[in-house]
Amino acid sequence: MQRPNVYLFPQLEDNYGYLIKNPHANEGVLVDPSDLEMCLEILKLNDCLPSHILITHHHDDHIAAVQDLKKQFNSKVIGFEGDKKIPTPDKSIKDKEVFEIHGNRYRVIHTPGHTVQHITYFIENHNILFAGDTLFSIGCGRMFEGTPEQFWNSLSKLKQLPESTKIYAGHEYTLSNIQFALSIDPDNTDLQKYSTWASHQEKEHRPTLPTQLADQIKCNPFLRCDEDYFLKLYQTQDPVVAFSKMRAAKDNF
Repeated sequence: MQRPNVYLFPQLEDNYGYLIKNPHANEGVLVDPSDLEMCLEILKLNDCLPSHILITHHHDDHIAAVQDLKKQFNSKVIGFEGDKKIPTPDKSIKDKEVFEIHGNRYRVIHTPGHTVQHITYFIENHNILFAGDTLFSIGCGRMFEGTPEQFWNSLSKLKQLPESTKIYAGHEYTLSNIQFALSIDPDNTDLQKYSTWASHQEKEHRPTLPTQLADQIKCNPFLRCDEDYFLKLYQTQDPVVAFSKMRAAKDNF
């Protein structure tokens, strides 16, 4: 099966939506559509109809356009069975479930933390992850509903995916995330190089996503709370405690 094209498009202030479309196909899949005008524009540009809509979680900046798109195109909405705040799915899915759309196999990974019902979608045959607001480039989402233990376990799950995995996250937060990361990990040469690259992308008005998991494992402090450096920094032997303190520090940065 040929690798699908993933088209990133801006939504609202700093959100990203995604259109997944196989080469030469006239149907595609939208991920977390919130800006109807931008969704219609990306569909038009790619001569494509949205047969399906994938939802990662219930926050309005990820679902605001779902109902309008469904009404206009009769798209099938897919979302987590435990999330009662999303538009009613045509297909309710559960953790570890695998389903297929247009020949691509999606595995559901339940990642509580940002919200308790948050899920991510992993295209197994091509190592592509739609991470929503669980994992960002050099960061992670705010902990609105989950516990530090839940969030750390969720990030640990994603860290086990193949290092070649391309991560498509829900927001363009990379530069501010890098500022925080450098404040707690200033001697990380990989992070310094990543910062230079991200700044160049910003100057060229280009997105910093997707990002590769291999780079996040080296540079993203929220994936490294079990490493000696951060355990020592936060004076603990427990990565959950380190994560909790790191997340609180980022919230107040």
